[in-house]
Formats: sequence, C-alpha cells, structure tokens
Amino acid sequence: VEGAPRLGSAPRACAQGRAPSAAVGPMAPPPALAAPALRRLLASALLAGFASGRGDPECWGGGLTGDFCCDTKKGQTGDIQCWDGDYTFERCCGASVPVQRSPLSTRPGVASYDVAQLLVAPSSVPGLQLLGGGSMPIAGIGMCCRPGANGDAARQAVLDYLLMGGRHIDDATVYKNHAQVGEGIRQAVAAGVPRSDIFLTTKINPPHFGFETATDWVARSLQELGLEYIDLVLLHWAAVPTDGRACKDPKQCRQETWLALQRAKAKRQIRHLGVSNFGERQISELLALGGAPVEANQIEYHPWVPELHLQTAEFCHRHGIVVTAYGSMGSAGSAAQMVTQDELQEMGRAHGKTGGQVLLRWAVQRNVSVIPGTSNPNHMSENLRIFDFSLNAQEFVRALFLTITLGSAR
Repeated sequence: VEGAPRLGSAPRACAQGRAPSAAVGPMAPPPALAAPALRRLLASALLAGFASGRGDPECWGGGLTGDFCCDTKKGQTGDIQCWDGDYTFERCCGASVPVQRSPLSTRPGVASYDVAQLLVAPSSVPGLQLLGGGSMPIAGIGMCCRPGANGDAARQAVLDYLLMGGRHIDDATVYKNHAQVGEGIRQAVAAGVPRSDIFLTTKINPPHFGFETATDWVARSLQELGLEYIDLVLLHWAAVPTDGRACKDPKQCRQETWLALQRAKAKRQIRHLGVSNFGERQISELLALGGAPVEANQIEYHPWVPELHLQTAEFCHRHGIVVTAYGSMGSAGSAAQMVTQDELQEMGRAHGKTGGQVLLRWAVQRNVSVIPGTSNPNHMSENLRIFDFSLNAQEFVRALFLTITLGSAR
C-alpha cells in the first residue's frame, strides 16, 4: 500500500500489499519461513502442535514452536513476531500476560480531610461518545507540570479526585508519575470506585515510537501503573526518535507505532487509541491505514488559540474524533493572568462562578473535553461544577472580543 510503513516484523497484510486492519493475519515468522505459506504450514503440521505441549495446538507448525514463541526471556509476551489479533500469547502459550503490580499496591489510601465535603456526582459529568464504543467523561484532571503532580502528592491527587467523584485522569510517560497515578487508581478501586468507571489516558512520546519499541512501551507502562489495561493511549506529539534508531522517517515512524498500539488494543491491553498535537494531515495518514480509528486528539484549546487549532478541532469533530483541551484556562505562562480578566470575572459573577469556570464552560459547550490540572481538592471540585450553567450567545460574543483584545496585546 502506498505510504504503508515497512516493518521488520510487519503483519502479513502489509507483506502481501493489503491495507492493514485491526485484526490482520499472523505476524511474519522468522526469516527462514515464507510468510504467505504460514497458514498452510500450520494446518499441515497440526500434530506437531500437540507435541509442543503449549496452549492451542493450531498455533504451532512449520517451524513455529512453543519453545520459540513462548520464551519469556525474549519479552513479557515471548517473541512478538509470533502474535497478532488471532494468535496471541495467551491463546498459544496457555498463559496470561503477567502484570507486575507496584509493591505499594496494598497500602490503604486515605482521602484529604476536606474531600467528603466536596463530593460531585459522577453522573453529573457528561460523556463524549468514542468511535470505538463507550464514552469518555468530558471533564477530567491533568497530571502534568506542577509540584503536586510529582511523588506521593500525585498519588494523593488522583485518590482525592476519584473519591470526590471525578472519573477521568490524564497522564503521560513524560510526566514521570505512572507509578503514583496507578497507585492512586488502585487505592480508589479498593475504596469502592469501580475500575470500569475510571477513564485513564496516557501518552507515548517519540523516543518510544517504532513498532518493537512501542510494543515494549505498552508492557512497561502497564507494569509501572500496576493496572491490567489503559483506557486511552495517545501519540503524544508528531516527531521521531533522536537516538539514531531505525525509525527515522516521520510518517513511517508514526504508522509503525500505531500498528503496535493497534495490536495491544486487540489484546485488550488498551481500549482506545488517539493522538495529541496532531494536525489534519498527520491524522489522515493514520486513518489511511484502515485499522483502528483515531478516537481522540488532544490540543491546546481556549478562546485565544491560533485559528489553526480551531480548524483542527472542527476537522476532528467532522470525523467523529473527540477533542480534548489542554491549557483550557490559557497556556502555561498566561493562565493566571487570563482567568482574572475583568470580562471573564464579570461573566462568572453573573452565574455565581469563577473566571476559570467560564473558560472551562466555553470549551465544553463547544463539545471539547477539559482536563485542568490541580492538586487542591477545592479546585478539583470547582472544575467539575461547570454543568449547572450555560453561556448565552451574548457571552460567547464577549469571549470573542476577549480573544481579539488578548491577541492584539501579544
């Protein structure tokens, strides 16, 4: 297929010139085997499978054996060249993928003193429908870029947020707090919050792009989090590794990563896939693969972003792709200034709300998810209480005027 990545361990569909999909044929075997003949070899050598003593005997034959494929010295799921959506480590090796939990996983969690007075009904937060089925809460908490998102403070913030009634957690590898975020989630589950109600997003960054590297990233992230699955994984931004590895062409690199995550999705290790900081062209390249849909795009989004961001959001909405806003109260260097603008404060007072709540409401009324970051339980509760008022048409015009004013001052 024109533009399809050339993978060292690509699905058979790629090797035969067909568009890849979420459930493709077995991965190419070791070089000594002819990939197009693999299924015939498997069928003709069925008896050899019984001799292997491993899982489903249909998996083995034609040079593929349990000893070769199920050897966990090669990785958490054996040799990754052997598996795809039909032939998995679990099926063929008769074993589940081990998830090593954090040694802190049994430590009881205690909410901060004021959380009990700040409860928000989870049902009050609407969900955005995802192309892969199910929904994502339109309001969440971001775990980036503040002292309270590091160390044990990150665990406490996640625990407080979930016990308060929030259900959407946004994280990333580069935030370096997977272990603490995962522990906070596990403690909340132990306290009675259903895991199925929690929506965890994390992001894979370019140093982990590439087919094999991304495959390893999934296993390592699950281990760091101490969880059995991740609800949504995003490609964090559209770049390439800089460490000299083979994955150098930007388009190929992103597509290889997508195919690796697509395989993890088929194994239910990941439930949904998306991107972050991607534009229309980069999203279209992934859509052209014809496999798992791009279900979300996280971009900076607030009333004074460049026009390109607004156009990207419109493109996503036309294609059913959920948009999540980071910096929904303003970019990192200007948020404190923006939420105190007189126009916003005045609009907030009319509804008994703050300027920050007005900005969050502006986004959700445009069908955009928000993930403001805070470790203060009072602010967490405030950021969830944005669904009991609406901005009218006149207030939206005032927000546009604010955009012009701020834009001219930059």
